[in-house]
Amino acid sequence: MTPIEVKAKVLEFARRPFAAVAAVEDEDGRGARLVEPGSGKELRLRWDEVSEVEEKSNPQRPAPYLVLLFEDGRQVVLADVGFAFAPSTANTGPLPDLPAVLCFRDFRHLSQGVDTVLEEEGREKEALGAILICIALLDGARAAGLEVSREERRLDALLRKLEQRGIRP
Repeated sequence: MTPIEVKAKVLEFARRPFAAVAAVEDEDGRGARLVEPGSGKELRLRWDEVSEVEEKSNPQRPAPYLVLLFEDGRQVVLADVGFAFAPSTANTGPLPDLPAVLCFRDFRHLSQGVDTVLEEEGREKEALGAILICIALLDGARAAGLEVSREERRLDALLRKLEQRGIRP
């Protein structure tokens, strides 16, 4: 796929009504800044870094999504939830029931769930499971080229809270 074809597909997708990711083209026309307005997350790319762009649909989600495959092997999805990406278990090891694709909305739900679970006695292992998924999520986002420092600070606070409570049998 040529950089011109990549550019056309990405810009067309991002300009659709209700798109969850906007594209701001670079002044030199060689790339763009993709922005997820809901979270403020952004991904900078050069058109020649992307080897494939494919629009897909899924029977579980009504809106189409766009898969970007980069020359370096990274993959990012532009979806109705914003940026989506594969989690990485490099720092967690295998996790049962880990979804194949996650997004920053998932992080918000999981981190809020950890807060709620830690308000109850005896649910520390459940909180730890959700924290491990959050770690895999953030590692996957970082590997995809997305900034995660804000979420890492939130995760650190949750880990401190869990450490203060300890794991109870």
